[in-house]
Amino acid sequence: MANSSFRRKQEELKSPGWMVTFSDLSTLLLTFFVLLLSMSTMDQKTFKSMFHNFTASCGILYFKEYGEIYRPKLVLMQALTEKLKDSLVVKRSDDFPKDLISPKEEKTFEETGSSLVVENFKGGFKLVFGHNMLFLSGSADIQEEIKPLIEKIGSFMRNSDYQVYIDGHTDNVPMKGGKYSSNGELSLARAYNLMEYFVTKENISPLSIALAGYGELHPVAPNSAPEGRARNRRVEIIFKSQKYF
Repeated sequence: MANSSFRRKQEELKSPGWMVTFSDLSTLLLTFFVLLLSMSTMDQKTFKSMFHNFTASCGILYFKEYGEIYRPKLVLMQALTEKLKDSLVVKRSDDFPKDLISPKEEKTFEETGSSLVVENFKGGFKLVFGHNMLFLSGSADIQEEIKPLIEKIGSFMRNSDYQVYIDGHTDNVPMKGGKYSSNGELSLARAYNLMEYFVTKENISPLSIALAGYGELHPVAPNSAPEGRARNRRVEIIFKSQKYF
């Protein structure tokens, strides 16, 4: 009888299940609003301090003092630029054959408005043929009057150990009709025909020649003026010493 009375008292002391859930929810809501209120009046130092304590316990978040993003010093960038300029000085290379272009040919180039520039760089040099010197506008056929010079260049290539690169370039004026549909196609065809001439006529190994057609992608002058477009229409024959590979 006593045991039965004790069980009834325990059942009377138990709270309904919904009341426990409601109490938990009320506590969570109260905590949430207190947190909102405290954050609205919290300064940056207090906020970071709070999260620092949180990171110390769980190791997920990490705050550190703000700092400026590193940027290379302007002086260093200028020094690198000058270094690059020093390696690309426009002048005749010591390896360039002095008798390759005769004074008569140079005079002819000047009279016809054509240009041939020799640029020296570390480990070699390159020949930059100006517009219409090797090819007529829109054509990839080598002009007859320039072939004697091409043959002399081929003879020099045959007796040297340079790796040779032939790069074709154009201006940005779109192709209108004709055999080639784009500037890239035209520049590549010019480089290929020049390489083929060296291989078939001058017996140069094709393994020593690489070619590329860049179209208008690598201008050396603005295409906004006729003079700039003329400079961009060029073919470069680059001679690079094997020891620099």
